[in-house]
Amino acid sequence: MSAIVQRKIKHFSAIFYVTNRKQVLDYYSKLRFWCDYEMGFVEREGLYMIFHESKEGDAITPNYPIHGEDAVDVYAMVEGIENLYEEFKTKGAVFQYQLRTNKYRMREFAIIDPQGYTIGFGEPLV
Repeated sequence: MSAIVQRKIKHFSAIFYVTNRKQVLDYYSKLRFWCDYEMGFVEREGLYMIFHESKEGDAITPNYPIHGEDAVDVYAMVEGIENLYEEFKTKGAVFQYQLRTNKYRMREFAIIDPQGYTIGFGEPLV
């Protein structure tokens, strides 16, 4: 008899190329993300990102503004969206768009980092 092997994806990391990794990590650090400056890892409450430095500035293409205001690079589902929004606001986050209710009945907002990458945060309305 063979044993059944359980499998589970534990998390995923979005990988972004930037021209100034320290600047980007400083931004996320002030928003209370854990940052590993040597490896470029950024994490907060299950949201994982990796930033690699590149000298090819023209090759860095965040989704916004090319695909419009609603285009984000990462979207995270959260609980307590108003509290997170207020926390980011007091920590100096730059917002792609402010807290709002979208047509899919989600409360959401998005932040934009110094290289133009955007993270959307959303919570479904009940």
